[in-house]
Amino acid sequence: MNITLVTTMRNEGPHLLEWMAHHRAAGVSDFLVFTNDCEDGTEALLELLPDVTHVPLDEGKKPPQWRALKAAWDHPVVASADWVACLDCDEFINLDGGLSDLPDLISQVDADMILLPWRLFGHSGQAELSDELTTERFTRAAPENLLYPAIGSYFKSLFRRDGPFRQLGVHRPKQKNPERHGLPRIVDGSGAPVPDAVASNEGQIMLWGQLIARGLVQLNHYSVRSAADFMLKRGRGLPNHQQKQIDLTYWVERNFNTVEDLSISRMAPATKAEIEKLLALDGVTDALAACRAWHRARFDGVMQDPDELKLFGRLLLAEGAAHLPEAVALDLVRRYGQVHGAN
Repeated sequence: MNITLVTTMRNEGPHLLEWMAHHRAAGVSDFLVFTNDCEDGTEALLELLPDVTHVPLDEGKKPPQWRALKAAWDHPVVASADWVACLDCDEFINLDGGLSDLPDLISQVDADMILLPWRLFGHSGQAELSDELTTERFTRAAPENLLYPAIGSYFKSLFRRDGPFRQLGVHRPKQKNPERHGLPRIVDGSGAPVPDAVASNEGQIMLWGQLIARGLVQLNHYSVRSAADFMLKRGRGLPNHQQKQIDLTYWVERNFNTVEDLSISRMAPATKAEIEKLLALDGVTDALAACRAWHRARFDGVMQDPDELKLFGRLLLAEGAAHLPEAVALDLVRRYGQVHGAN
């Protein structure tokens, strides 16, 4: 089975090897990686890795992720795939312990698309940069059912390339005309069919105010990592919303350290074995070291800016986001629904 991951990267050098090793071990066969404005050696490292098709993006008015997704749909790597997912380098597929890999997950369901529900992971009290693995360093997360903020109910998707789809999307693929092709068969993270209202609305990318199904799979989302990593993320920007500020608000809405979640550790041995294979390839160790050195130098430079230094201190003061009581969270969900005309 051919499973392809599509992603965009900018200055992700220190993290990309673990991300690829983790997903290679989980059954991904190919990676289609679009890059833009890389300064840290990401592109040089990508060129050394197997099963990776690297496409540098030209300049354009639209955000890089949207340009990449438009180009990716008809790219031979995607066109020949059986299943496809569009993930970022801070998103790690986390399979239930009873599953051996992604083909095993796919065999458990009758679907054109499997929802991969986010679980937000916080900084776990980490301030500095480190060479440790993301999945081992950041083990504190939001509760399994985070009712507020809405971002805790977002999902990505793994979908059948020959399903009723016409284009890649950031969270889920764009769908063909349902009158001609029917609705896609979509299951949640526990393998249960989603309501037709969700299946028919390609713009729905979250299941807000509902219990989050993650019995078979969840997507560990390390969107902040350490405070130092977060400061560097500010400089990198977001691939699909270039104008959105990566600031204290962004940190507070994602930095949940409420409970410990070690479930992804069962995938660690296979990931580490893949990392060792990649490190054994000519030039990879040196290229990775160069990326890490660039990031450390860049962080030292950022800390010379008084405003950036002040924000770094505020991130550490903010510590972790609050997990609201269920009644308070549901009331907020209700109020947001009223404001936006949902009820």
